[in-house]
Amino acid sequence: MPWPLEAPTLRMTTPAPNSAPEAKPRLVRDLSREDSRELLAVNWAKAQPSLTAFLIASTPQFSDAEDLLQEVAAEVARRFDDYDASRPFLPWALWVAKIKIANFYRARERSPVKFIGDSIDALAEACDRVQLTLSEEKWALEKCLNAVTGRSRELLQLRYFEDMSPQEISDRVGMTPGAVRIALSRIRSALITCVRSSLTEAQGSHG
Repeated sequence: MPWPLEAPTLRMTTPAPNSAPEAKPRLVRDLSREDSRELLAVNWAKAQPSLTAFLIASTPQFSDAEDLLQEVAAEVARRFDDYDASRPFLPWALWVAKIKIANFYRARERSPVKFIGDSIDALAEACDRVQLTLSEEKWALEKCLNAVTGRSRELLQLRYFEDMSPQEISDRVGMTPGAVRIALSRIRSALITCVRSSLTEAQGSHG
């Protein structure tokens, strides 16, 4: 997905520290611009699959997860100078993602999301507890993507890896833009079903 150039404004407080002794903070703003960009690129590359799986599991449509991932990426980039590099990156990025998810449902329902009014600290603490689930969701997503073949795989490749528009894809594969959109929608729905089914099976085997 293309990296957003501008980030939305979002008011957030820093997650509460754990009770365990902390390492000395090492804020990214103290690094050179080149080192900061490199650190962001490396951390994002590692965290993106888990963030993607988490957003897919938390939203009704694959396209919603795609849009939210771009918002999370933009917000992480905007706030990266405040990131404490002595702490793990994924929980911090998940904290941003959880707030974006809350905003998403609040906008859809036009009513406050209950857990937003409770405590931002609770969201930050929850990040640590979901890492195992995220690794399972990443596994399920990769498994389902590997099962996609033929024309469906080609469409996914063109849309999400080569970042082509439906119109550009239609010119490449000989389909109408409308047919491309319908096909992608069906593929996304099938992936969502596959991921959820795989997670259910995995949970059953663990039990």
